[in-house]
Amino acid sequence: MQIRQLEYFLAVSEQLNFTKAARQLFVSQTAVSLQIKALEEELGVPLFFRTNRRVELTPAWKSFQTDARAILKRTRDAVKRARQANTGFSGFLNVGFVKGYEKTNLSEILSDFHTKYPNVSLSFARENVSDLYDMVLAHRLDIVFNLQYSTADMDDMEYVVIRHYPLMAVVSTSHPLAHRTSIHRADLKEYPLVDIVQHQDKYGEATTITNAFTRAGFLPDIRYTSDDIEISLLAVATGIGYALLPTYITDSITSKDKVIAIPIKGEEEEMTLVAAWHKDYNNPALQKFLDDYIFPHHKRK
Repeated sequence: MQIRQLEYFLAVSEQLNFTKAARQLFVSQTAVSLQIKALEEELGVPLFFRTNRRVELTPAWKSFQTDARAILKRTRDAVKRARQANTGFSGFLNVGFVKGYEKTNLSEILSDFHTKYPNVSLSFARENVSDLYDMVLAHRLDIVFNLQYSTADMDDMEYVVIRHYPLMAVVSTSHPLAHRTSIHRADLKEYPLVDIVQHQDKYGEATTITNAFTRAGFLPDIRYTSDDIEISLLAVATGIGYALLPTYITDSITSKDKVIAIPIKGEEEEMTLVAAWHKDYNNPALQKFLDDYIFPHHKRK
């Protein structure tokens, strides 16, 4: 079985016409017919019923079409990787991300980068906000996808805003507010909170969170703290309290989690996610990542 035969088969199955398929492939109709015939002989089953007026598909067509497309894709991807590997570019890229951000399309971006630059070694760190920024400043991470509360401690970093994520109140399905379609932060005053662990007030994390509650007229009754998003959701489902989480986390919540995410009204009720790196970096792999995946889509700060 040859790659050319698969390409001819897919063209005929899409056009249902040998002449049109040949025109699409820039070959003669005879060449297409011969290759399809050879493919059918190798498979031992007909793929098309031919008449004077039309081409009809056989029952074997659909199954083989799916496999043929998959084989062609894998082959083309393999060729692409081989050609890229032959360029000789190699290096390393250490990527950090805030806990919960793995639920976004981050894996797709990193997978595409790995396919494009297979000789670049990747490593990952899933940490809290302050640790990620500290690791950038210490040159232990090349780039981080992290929440931004303040720019006060980011003088030695450059960053771009990836997205502003609305903040949601996550409550158990039995919570008194579970029936609401939206709330204000002040509506949470009488209920206990499941909060993130705030190790220090570096990068404005603790101050920003406290100020948001102060503007709503109260300070929360924190009943449970956790560094782990999944544990926080478990604590909420148990009924210990509510949590405030961005939509990059709540969008993946399902009914089996036994919690409900309620939008919080207010212009400031959102969280800013940035990609940040040290301004004095000298990693060529980071430059390629920035040029290919960050700068074309986001404004540099």
